[in-house]
Amino acid sequence: MPTFIVSSAILKPAHDPQACAVGAPKMLRQAGLNDVVLRSCYCCSEYGSVVFIVDSKSRDAVLEAFNKINVPVASIVEAEEIKQPVKVTA
Repeated sequence: MPTFIVSSAILKPAHDPQACAVGAPKMLRQAGLNDVVLRSCYCCSEYGSVVFIVDSKSRDAVLEAFNKINVPVASIVEAEEIKQPVKVTA
């Protein structure tokens, strides 16, 4: 499945970015949205936004899922992860 980076639009003041990130997987499951798999989240409390890394069949499926769980979306881009070599220190 392709990987997408989803940047939320600025959340309403009543919505805490960290709570949004923590609650998103549960909201996706409760909405029956099994075709969007949340891999990780990054919160920015200062700007009231969240960045999600998700796997899904398409950009449209991602947008539909986030609309259903009422998370405003600023952008969705397909991305490819480039694994970095792990540096082991003694």
